[in-house]
Amino acid sequence: MKNKTVYIEKWVYNKPRLMPNQDGNIILISKGCFGPVEVYEWGIDANKQAYERYEWLENDFYQDDNYWITITQEQLLQQIQNVIVLFRNNGFPDWAEMYETILEQLNCDLK
Repeated sequence: MKNKTVYIEKWVYNKPRLMPNQDGNIILISKGCFGPVEVYEWGIDANKQAYERYEWLENDFYQDDNYWITITQEQLLQQIQNVIVLFRNNGFPDWAEMYETILEQLNCDLK
């Protein structure tokens, strides 16, 4: 896949980062917006727990709304299913297929 990002409405979606980052987190879904500047992220942390992260970057007004929470595996799987539908409905079948592969792998890991 040549595109590392795709744009849908006001959101830019980044390709999943399946190798752990410096904190040990695997970032499966990452989307950002430039107006206002904010980022949502879903993945698996260094302790193998599913997580959701939100960060407001526009200014200091809503920085208190930033969060990092542990979510259930089912919630993570639902987010992945949501982006599969989103990418299919917006003409990005290669992105949908990439997330279907990730979903299959996670389902195998849960068994």
